[in-house]
This record gives sequence, C-alpha cells and structure tokens, in this order.
Amino acid sequence: MQEIKSGTAKFLGVRLRQWRKSLPLKSYQLAKLIRISQGSLSDIENCKSLPSADTIAKLYQHTNLNIIWLLTGKGPIRKTQHAPGEEPAVNEELEAYGEDPNLTELIQRLIRTYYRGDAEKKAHLIGFLIGADPGE
Repeated sequence: MQEIKSGTAKFLGVRLRQWRKSLPLKSYQLAKLIRISQGSLSDIENCKSLPSADTIAKLYQHTNLNIIWLLTGKGPIRKTQHAPGEEPAVNEELEAYGEDPNLTELIQRLIRTYYRGDAEKKAHLIGFLIGADPGE
C-alpha cells in the first residue's frame, strides 16, 4: 500500500479518527457498525488507503459523520439534520454506550422499525416502549 501524499484526501484518515474518538467509539465498534474489517479501518485512519465509495456510503447511512467534512475538512464535523422521511443516524450519545456493541444494533433496528414499519408495527413498538420505560 502506498501512503496518500497530497490533496484533501491526505488528511481524511486523520479526520475519521478524530471524529471516531470524539464519540468515543472504539475502532472495532465502528468497523462492525459500517461492516468493514478492523484492518481496513486502520489502514484508512493511518492514511495508508482511502475508503471505497461503499465505505463512505455506510459512514453516511450508519453514523452522524458529515461526509463533506470528512472529505474536505470544511463544515461541521457532524450531520446537522436528516432530510424529511430519511432515517436519522444513531446519535453520538447512544453510540457512546458502545461497550455493548449490540446496543447500537438494537437502536438501529428500533429506528428502522419506526421509519419503515407499517402502522401496526409502529403501534406495537410505541406501546412496548411506553410500557417498558422505567422513567427517570
């Protein structure tokens, strides 16, 4: 592998690591979340390779990382809003519970069910959450 030596991509890996550590999220957790190997993530963060278009798409779909910031270093580090009808990314506060990698996956399923499920599934989900909520 050849190290990236020029252009805005030169610092892409550094920015990705900076964002990940700000959550805090361990590299193996992010790799699992976006379904790439930990070695591939390490190569990206160490500026030994660039992420594929598929990896960038997964970062966009499964995180709150602002892809424009990742690619250029310009703008906010995190997405500010999601488009109407678009599923929001798992927010950083919930990802911070990442010591249990299953929690992030469960939260993603909850979001998917809420946004993509039919009315009956949404009603079951809402009823369960209201009944199961221990309160503050």
